[in-house]
Amino acid sequence: MRIMSGLGGTLMSLVTLSLFVFALASCTIVPDEDKGTKKKGEIDIYFVSDDFNPDAFVQKIWEAKVVPYFNEKSQPVTDVLSVWAIDQEAAGKQFGYREKAEGSPWNFLVRGEGSIVDVNTESRASTVGVDLEPGDGKADLVIQIGPVIKDSGIRDSLEFISFTDFTNQLEFARLSNAFNKQVHTEVLSKLDRENLLGKDVSFIGVFTQLQGTDLVRVTPVVIKVN
Repeated sequence: MRIMSGLGGTLMSLVTLSLFVFALASCTIVPDEDKGTKKKGEIDIYFVSDDFNPDAFVQKIWEAKVVPYFNEKSQPVTDVLSVWAIDQEAAGKQFGYREKAEGSPWNFLVRGEGSIVDVNTESRASTVGVDLEPGDGKADLVIQIGPVIKDSGIRDSLEFISFTDFTNQLEFARLSNAFNKQVHTEVLSKLDRENLLGKDVSFIGVFTQLQGTDLVRVTPVVIKVN
């Protein structure tokens, strides 16, 4: 029985190896200079390159370009939400930005003030509920306070950042993570998370059309709590 088991294991290993070789043969590793020449049925395999440092890239442009851009382009969130509540697509055409045409979600750069009426810090994707001025005691939106930041809204709302500027989708995804990391490090980590309820808050940030939540979820670029 031990001999048969050993032979069976060897045969299974050979079969597994053969399947792996076959799968690898059907894939194509595409260097940067060969993009656009992929044949039908081939699969692109991209590798992370150390030539691109997304954290350094974001740190370089954060204060010089990103924050000033949000300061300039942000619209009163109450104006945006008044149209959003009726027609999201109309709100997008009036207030939003998206790099691609039909099918891509709108991104809205917004600013506002209110009071914090709800705090959720049990999840690592923590949020606070904000009752916008003039208040009624109920949250009109939520602001992400991390450390986990959902969405790629910061990256996707910047007109000077384009997918075509980067080597592949992996670099573009890493860029979004770097923006979210920068927000947490430079903005959100300084909040007194244990004493947010009832405080006044002002913010500048972005929310994205497709969120899957009842309330608009804002990623702040600037936030002040008093």
